[in-house]
Amino acid sequence: MLLSACREKQQFVIEGCLTDADGQTLYLEQTSTQGNIGLDSAVLKENGRFYFKQKRSQYPDIYLLRLDRKLLYVVIDSTEHVSIRAAAESLALTDNIEGSPKTLQLQQLRHSLLNNSTDMHRQLQKQLIISDPRSMVAYFALYQSKNGQYLLSPYNDDDLPYFRAVATAFHTFMPDYYRSKALYKQTLDIINQNKSAQAALLLHQFIEESDNAFLEITLPDENGKMQSLSQFKGKLTILDFSAVAMPNSTAYLFDLKDVYNKYHSRGVQLYQVSADRNKLLWQETAQNLPWTTVRSELGPQDQCFLTYNVGQLPTVFLLNEKGEVVGRFFNFDELSRKIEKLL
Repeated sequence: MLLSACREKQQFVIEGCLTDADGQTLYLEQTSTQGNIGLDSAVLKENGRFYFKQKRSQYPDIYLLRLDRKLLYVVIDSTEHVSIRAAAESLALTDNIEGSPKTLQLQQLRHSLLNNSTDMHRQLQKQLIISDPRSMVAYFALYQSKNGQYLLSPYNDDDLPYFRAVATAFHTFMPDYYRSKALYKQTLDIINQNKSAQAALLLHQFIEESDNAFLEITLPDENGKMQSLSQFKGKLTILDFSAVAMPNSTAYLFDLKDVYNKYHSRGVQLYQVSADRNKLLWQETAQNLPWTTVRSELGPQDQCFLTYNVGQLPTVFLLNEKGEVVGRFFNFDELSRKIEKLL
């Protein structure tokens, strides 16, 4: 008996009666981000009875009853038995559902979409999301659409918090669920894009407001003394973002030293920002360098990397006497030609 009860809990049943559907085929499908998956079907007889039993998924999910073009979404979470009674024509909008309160909430969303203004409906979407962000109803609400357009968008600043709420809840309670992974990645990517866009906007505003003054960097050198980039204002300055731990670092430093030795006597300065996580390794190298070298404990996550939009190491900029960035260089030949031209 115990084994039988255990097996029953690993399954769920959707059954009921659809009137006026004699001879029509009712399909049961499992929804998926890659398209629906057909599970079972039944040709309805005159009494309209149907009965589907399926193995329960590891995570809550949304299933679909499809009769021609009429669709009814059914939430299966802890639910074991869902009963539905409806006329065939009204299947999509029936509220005669027992055993699944979450399915009734989905129906509430679908009714609202038909009967309310878009603004009113969006309020209901957000209300249901906040009331239980870890539910499949909240997930369904995020992606509800009308006339091919999503009603909530993670690219909208007002809507993004709701995507964050659901993504966080799913990631916390169901981290291995493919829906959780996809939603979490999508939301995190958009958040990072927004940060990059905000950083670019701040950079533009900074340049506009400061009349092309130095985009300041102030970090400690190998001896712990704070060194600011603006100390070189009035001089041609090489701004180098690199790391001792990067591949071919030794060869890179030799080439950089050649450029520095060639032009330093003519007033060119070098301010190097290290992305090294290993402080000791960086300090040992920095002690032997003739130019100013600084480092942040945050590594490449420091604000200065965002300010100068540094996406790879090494990256070299050349700043003129006003502090304006006059070039971004990926080889020292180009850098040398630009320095010669400015000198």
